[in-house]
Amino acid sequence: MKEITRSNWNAIVELSCKEPFFLYLETPLCGTCKVGKRMFEVAVATIEGQPDRMNSIQSGVCNINSMPELAEKYGVTSVPCLLVISRGIAIKRIYALQSAGDLYKTMTEIIQK
Repeated sequence: MKEITRSNWNAIVELSCKEPFFLYLETPLCGTCKVGKRMFEVAVATIEGQPDRMNSIQSGVCNINSMPELAEKYGVTSVPCLLVISRGIAIKRIYALQSAGDLYKTMTEIIQK
């Protein structure tokens, strides 16, 4: 899973112009964030494992403590949060991470649009 930092942020915005970028926002000491991150990783691996999937989906993880400006810019009110960025704009914020299956379904729907 790609770690998102200030040094690679501009490249992420550029990638989001081609296809949606799924950015998981967390804090390192948050237990709920750790569980959510694992669900996110499972959903990403499942999507990438599809036989008809030609390449990996654009995804990454960011410690919101190291980039608090992202929370302000994209209106993130709490973590964990799965932020879907398209063309540099947040098109979806998911806070209630119920299961890897729910994330898979939501992410697949977004990719197919």
